[in-house]
Amino acid sequence: MRHLVTAALPYANGPLHIGHIAGAYLPADIFARYLRLRGREVLFICGSDEHGVAITLRAFQENTTPQAIIDKYHPLLEQSLRGMGISMDFYGRTSDPLHHEVSQRLFLRLLEKGWLEKRSVEQFWDPQAQTFLPDRYIVGTCPHCGYEEAYGDQCEKCGALLAPTDLRNPRSRLTGAVPEKRTSEQYYLRLDALQPKIEAYVRCQTWKPNVGPVIENWLKAGLAPRAITRDLSWGVPVPLPEMQSKVLYVWFEAPLGYISISQRWAQSIGEPERWKDFWKSPDTHITHFIGKDNIVFHTIIFPAVLMAAEEGYTLPAAVPANEFLNLEGQKLSTSRRWSIDIHEYLKAAPHRVDELRFVLTALMPQTKDRDFTWEEFATRINNELVATLTNLIHRILTLLWRYGGEAGVTPPDYLLQARAEAARTVAAKIEAYDFSGALEDILHLAQVANKSLTESAPWHKPQGEALSIVASYADLLAALGTLLEPFLPVRVAPSLRAQIGVELFPWERLEEPTPLISHVRLKDSPQPLVVKLSSEELQHLRAQLFPTASTSASSAPMEYISIEDFQKVQLRVVTIRAAERVPKADKLLKLTIESADGIHTVVSGVAQHYSPEELVGKQAVWVANLAPRSLRGIQSEGMLLFAEDREGRLVRVAPESPVTPGSLVK
Repeated sequence: MRHLVTAALPYANGPLHIGHIAGAYLPADIFARYLRLRGREVLFICGSDEHGVAITLRAFQENTTPQAIIDKYHPLLEQSLRGMGISMDFYGRTSDPLHHEVSQRLFLRLLEKGWLEKRSVEQFWDPQAQTFLPDRYIVGTCPHCGYEEAYGDQCEKCGALLAPTDLRNPRSRLTGAVPEKRTSEQYYLRLDALQPKIEAYVRCQTWKPNVGPVIENWLKAGLAPRAITRDLSWGVPVPLPEMQSKVLYVWFEAPLGYISISQRWAQSIGEPERWKDFWKSPDTHITHFIGKDNIVFHTIIFPAVLMAAEEGYTLPAAVPANEFLNLEGQKLSTSRRWSIDIHEYLKAAPHRVDELRFVLTALMPQTKDRDFTWEEFATRINNELVATLTNLIHRILTLLWRYGGEAGVTPPDYLLQARAEAARTVAAKIEAYDFSGALEDILHLAQVANKSLTESAPWHKPQGEALSIVASYADLLAALGTLLEPFLPVRVAPSLRAQIGVELFPWERLEEPTPLISHVRLKDSPQPLVVKLSSEELQHLRAQLFPTASTSASSAPMEYISIEDFQKVQLRVVTIRAAERVPKADKLLKLTIESADGIHTVVSGVAQHYSPEELVGKQAVWVANLAPRSLRGIQSEGMLLFAEDREGRLVRVAPESPVTPGSLVK
């Protein structure tokens, strides 16, 4: 059986954090490494997702171009993944001209087969910018919960899925203008007509317990046609003369990146047709590793596109989606600096990559959300990785070195049976996508061996007998050198194999209760594979990596002030009359505000959350008697108040209805 393993294409608009690794990339790597050890033919691919509104919004916020954004983050994403030991055979990108070619050809194929229909639809138009507005370029009041900063596709407060036209009081994020409704022609994929084919496909698959119900709920509700094109300048152009101002929707073209990246891989090895072995062969098993927010796209929509093309594409056999990893009880968010970014971790602790892989595997959110804490990070390393596993290895190697460093190996039957059984159960759990459980089984094997070694007490025996006892455990170490390879491949497993002079074994050998080696010889004095994480090192890592700028109030100790202290603060409502970006300062806006005593200037760090146009004419709360200070050469008088929502977005604090500028807040 041939295997194609994919991991979700990360958006090239920001760095990767620990949640991304635990959610998709680490499980994909463990699975791919295991399959290779079984002798399977494996292609493991990934790449940057470089289109869509997320990219254009980041470019808009940073006053740059989408191309500049993706060129900045694409190499950072690959470096982060490879630094974490993610063993991709090829890492591509969706800005690749080959990807555009593949996506456009599939679009035309669906059009030819009658699975697309053109519709005239009402969309929002910005009269000032003279452009149609994608859903995320629009904010307004949620019709469900009344949240005033809901996006055009989803309310971040109540979670409701929306269409831009559902919003009350919509406004453009580009200019702040009230958008107009205009008619635009778009192509729609007939998912409703494809539903029987999709149902037949999904009924033949076995889904994880957190995946199946999501699919069933969508099918029960009935699939509806979905827009496959959109009015946007950044993306894969629609390959029709009359649609030159439109691009393919990212939900359609991004998954096709798996195919285009496979094709680019085949070209890179000098076998351009080799990709077909993985995409057009019944002997190939395709596994997509993703987060739970992508379940529908990989289990319904992407298979629907492949089926509609009628070109013999192999459909996904498994989509083992993971839930989310939280950080210290809160949702991970790079935008509000509540994250541990991988490139920063690799700089701060390059010698502890396997340790992070170990902890993230133990905490992997396989069927429910899990929580990462620094306390558990240290506990898992010290009490499990070191105390249970690597201490056993170091004890055996140290004793072996003490008694001469070389001996014949005759492992007892009970250790051979324990190792074989562990190899079989670890394999079964990996194949069932239970990576945390597989790691636990390896730890259990180490516990059995620890107990056995302690009970045999070779240190109380004559040297010859002691050497024979200790050497009998060398076969187990040889097995661990392979058993640990999918989980700790960066330093721990290779170092173990190097110390005892063995190579990787075929996994099937581990499942047989027969010796792997008959002789062991140590060349050098053994070195610990992992050392304990001291409290000083933990504090150093926290100081370098743990969020500080946006730490939530719930996690910080409350400091009380007196009523007299509070009465010293003068809060007034002001109207923002003008706004502009501060040159060479990505986060700063220069705001001109009107109060009762005249016009003032405030420099505010909200440029990544608001465009200047969004704030003009709006009211805000001003700390009027804060001492002025100079920011980037501009005298800033006081400050405006913004609240931080759950996603880290700053939201303007303002009165419920307009009041006279200068009104006192009591």
